[in-house]
Amino acid sequence: MLAGRMTHFPFPRLPYGWYLASPSSEIAIGELRTFHYFGQELVIYRSQAGVAFAVEAHCPHLGAHLGEGGCVEGDTVRCPFHGWRFASDGRCVEVPYSTVVPRVGLRTWPVAEKGGYLFLWHDPDGGAPDWEIPDFESDGFTPRRLADFTLRSHPQELMENTADIAHFGQLHRAQNHRYLREWSAHGPLAETTIAFSASGAAIGAPIDLIDLEISFALHGLGYLVIDSLAPAVGVHGRIRVCATPVDEDHVRVFFISTVRCFEDPAFTSMVDQLFFEAAKADFEQDLRIWRNKVYRPRPIVVPGDGPIVNYRRWASQFYSPRVASAG
Repeated sequence: MLAGRMTHFPFPRLPYGWYLASPSSEIAIGELRTFHYFGQELVIYRSQAGVAFAVEAHCPHLGAHLGEGGCVEGDTVRCPFHGWRFASDGRCVEVPYSTVVPRVGLRTWPVAEKGGYLFLWHDPDGGAPDWEIPDFESDGFTPRRLADFTLRSHPQELMENTADIAHFGQLHRAQNHRYLREWSAHGPLAETTIAFSASGAAIGAPIDLIDLEISFALHGLGYLVIDSLAPAVGVHGRIRVCATPVDEDHVRVFFISTVRCFEDPAFTSMVDQLFFEAAKADFEQDLRIWRNKVYRPRPIVVPGDGPIVNYRRWASQFYSPRVASAG
């Protein structure tokens, strides 16, 4: 139970970390947009200098919604109700009809812009970010394709698949699935590499059975990078799965796909399209499970399941209280 309401997931609160909020292109200079994340509404706006900021949606004065008629001025945002103006750090800096400027402000979220996407750092305790989103690929890969879904689930539930090797056989029809690199964790980063044989359709290749190597790199509970290699056909696909809490029971999941380019642009385009469609179809098999499963706090784990217990122990760090940011 969280804040007096029932939740499907027995976690003490939402985990801290980086979460994808929006493609950068959806917020132009001087514009603001409303989002519902972390159990509340917030506003992301882009200053006249092109920098994105995120603040809570409701003015501390009389509760007007900044996203409904508010405007961007420089790197500040003005309330549509009484014109109070707030700086990018949340401080009230102007009350247009008074010489008194109260020492009040809006809650803010640190913003990082990477690879054409806006990420928010969320911490219930107000702690500052203590790791960075890794850089996106630059030259040599196709433009990124995006699909997104909203479902009843939780970031920890989704990312547990990286430690659940057994489901690859039943759900994804993988054969001879095994670890090439054991699951390991260092601070907020967890990594593993598995190998298996599967239908070439898994990467859009017209081959009955193909050997795949899949590497997972988890950066907290909201950001997963998956590298899919098919050495026999020279395909290197990269997928990002970003799970952003809408509230305690729902997540918005961003599925981002790209492939390494071949010398032939037409062939590259074909492989890119096939990989995206095949990987997305594979991912939707997981979505069906997540949408309908329940969370077992004390799972019955048998040999061959994978390091689920280790994963959950690692994940528990993201619920621990942290020191709030200065100021």
